[in-house]
Amino acid sequence: MEQNKSLEGILTQALNEALAEKDNNLILAKFDPLEDGISSVELIRVSGSDLDVANAARVSYGKVSKEITDRDVKLIEFLMDHEHTSPFEHNQLSFRIKTPIFVARQWFRHRMNSYNEISYRYVKADMKEYYVPNVWRHQDKINKQGSTGSFEREDLQIKYREAVAQSMKVYEELMSEGVCREQARALLPLSTYTEFIFTTNLHSLMHFIKLRMSLDAQYEIRVYAHALLKLAFEYFPISLKAFCKKAGIAGDGIFDFNKN
Repeated sequence: MEQNKSLEGILTQALNEALAEKDNNLILAKFDPLEDGISSVELIRVSGSDLDVANAARVSYGKVSKEITDRDVKLIEFLMDHEHTSPFEHNQLSFRIKTPIFVARQWFRHRMNSYNEISYRYVKADMKEYYVPNVWRHQDKINKQGSTGSFEREDLQIKYREAVAQSMKVYEELMSEGVCREQARALLPLSTYTEFIFTTNLHSLMHFIKLRMSLDAQYEIRVYAHALLKLAFEYFPISLKAFCKKAGIAGDGIFDFNKN
């Protein structure tokens, strides 16, 4: 019996190590957009390339390219310039996102994608994982939904943290007194981090980036759009260079949104 238990333990450890290694291999690249050690964008799967974009267009003439040529580059640029978008849809990118709830709610407005999100009915929220801005911004008097400028007030940060901590404390107390997770979660502030899988194609991704890297988009989602662009650029450099040129974004996928 002891030998069986020992063997079971060895097998369990080996399985856990294999799964951990598999998970690590699934992460193609990763960024921390909000630079707080909590936020993350991980590229976990890519299907397709610039060659697939060119071949999706060339099928109209019954043609197939085996490798990217100068003609294919010019074709992709033509497709982008003239907004022939369907050839950019024959591919797939999947990302694992960790972001504050208020960013996720903006993100999910982009409905032509697939999403699966962590459920705080099933698991308890991490009480230490919530977003705290480094600086405050003023309400924009022209763009009623936007912000402008920045200022620092340590006393406001203290109040912010205290309010979040109080919500988290009561959240924990309710569950410790027998309240179910699905009710207790109503106390979680919008700054709480959530996680989800975001699967899209290049056309939809470019539309997301175009809107969410816009100057009137909220800073907290702009940095995520920036990370998506940088991660995808390696796999679709020709298509995304053409997109960046058309959208007025730096063509190497590096875009300093703070200076524009």
